[in-house]
Amino acid sequence: MILPDHEIIEAIKKGEIKIVPFNPKNVGPCSVDLTLADEFVVFKKGAVIDPLDVESIKKGAILAKTHNGPFLLKPGQFVLARTAEKIALSKRYAATLEGRSSIARLGIVVHAAGLVNPGTGLNEPKPLVLEIFCQNSSPVKLYPGMKIVQIIFHRLSSEASVGYDERKNSIFAKGNLWLAFKP
Repeated sequence: MILPDHEIIEAIKKGEIKIVPFNPKNVGPCSVDLTLADEFVVFKKGAVIDPLDVESIKKGAILAKTHNGPFLLKPGQFVLARTAEKIALSKRYAATLEGRSSIARLGIVVHAAGLVNPGTGLNEPKPLVLEIFCQNSSPVKLYPGMKIVQIIFHRLSSEASVGYDERKNSIFAKGNLWLAFKP
């Protein structure tokens, strides 16, 4: 079941869903708009990326910080970004992410691996990673703080027995791709 606005707010008040920082103005009828942070992972043209080798990611991509300025997304360019908000879900909720239609109408496809598992952010709320692709024939500026995706919350029929952050094999439980760029 998808949560309507008043149930989203109630779950936030109870601490079952955390959005940090939370802006009540971003709550829609059955979703919450999330905004763009100011860091982007940009892949180098021609670099070979091996998902099993963190070193290949370090060599094949750069972390671009815009310091709250716009990021110019070029035609055919693919980047990773993340939400400015950090999210935590109890084991009673899952969420899905959808790109906003206003962004899609600019030829920008925003995907976020679709599912935010129950128990994500249990240890500590975390930003969500976004995959962004420009299919426009013109460059498009992306601004930190702009509304980029909607998060839709789903109540499970019962609590998950093991939350995402509790699983030993959860890739992003302890960090994410950004860890490859930390000293």
